[in-house]
Amino acid sequence: MPSKNPETFTAVTGNASMPGTARSSRKGYIRVSSQDQNPQLQIDSLLAAGLSEEELLIDIESGTVRDRPEYQVLHDLICAGEVDEVWVYRVDRLGRDHYELVSFLQLLEASGCKLISVCEPFVEHWQESSWAFRALWEAVGDARYELLRLKERQRDGINAKQAAVQAGRATWPGRGPDKQPRKARGAGCG
Repeated sequence: MPSKNPETFTAVTGNASMPGTARSSRKGYIRVSSQDQNPQLQIDSLLAAGLSEEELLIDIESGTVRDRPEYQVLHDLICAGEVDEVWVYRVDRLGRDHYELVSFLQLLEASGCKLISVCEPFVEHWQESSWAFRALWEAVGDARYELLRLKERQRDGINAKQAAVQAGRATWPGRGPDKQPRKARGAGCG
């Protein structure tokens, strides 16, 4: 997994130490969904908030995947009582699965661990204020909403492409009889 690879971590943070190796009372969790996405904004924000590079855990994995390596490290550190604060850029960086987010919040609550979001300052007070609690749940709902919208857009795009293929207006690259590139019109004419 890219987040466990020292070369990837060094390229992203400029630090050769492995994420999750330094003992700390706080951890910053960073997630992007694919290698095409750059976590630098999240890294810079958490560093500017005062975290050190050794305190950052970085996953390059979809938020719908529960078994993200550094997320599991974070979970285990919280369970072991080694983390007092979890820092994120935004709550949706913890994941897109609302059931998992609820479970994670229950873990934080049972462990007495604070959740701090750089972009959502109300999150820090979710256990103290009804307003902050409601705002946090809206952020959890937003994470799920974004996932559902993404799936809808993907499904709509696939359906549109299928309709175009069936109507003869498009082809699927690399599939069916159109595997060979078409010759340009007029090619070979004198």
